[in-house]
Amino acid sequence: MDLKSLKDLMRFVEKSQFVEFEYKDDEMHIVLKKKEAFVADSIVTQAPQPVVLEANVPQQQVKETKEEEKKEEKVEEGLVEIRSPMVATFYRAPSPTSPPYVEVGDEVKKGDVLCILEAMKIMNELEAEFPCRIEKILVENGQKVEYDQPLFLVKRLD
Repeated sequence: MDLKSLKDLMRFVEKSQFVEFEYKDDEMHIVLKKKEAFVADSIVTQAPQPVVLEANVPQQQVKETKEEEKKEEKVEEGLVEIRSPMVATFYRAPSPTSPPYVEVGDEVKKGDVLCILEAMKIMNELEAEFPCRIEKILVENGQKVEYDQPLFLVKRLD
């Protein structure tokens, strides 16, 4: 992106109702933000002052990041992630006084309960979809989890 294009983009964001604008591609990452001042019960907007947080990320740095991600995948080779099917709170046991459903090293059958995911006051049991051995539990009891977040690393036994 040349300087003229960047200035045009800054003017566009300045005149728009955007508070924040972000652009990202293989070569650069630009974030433009407007500053706002709060007075009494109303908002008074100061002259917009776009800020460039990052620009011109070298292609080599992008390649290095991708290579590091591939190395991490190879470290966990042979293991399968069991991911959260929803945004919820993760519980290892059915109640605070009960033992956890699974521990590291446990072998489970298809259909065995691995944990409870609480969403909107509903307790959802997450069951194993295949026979496996629990190699690692990736979240803590009571932790909030996101959709598709890895919960367990397991080794398939079938």
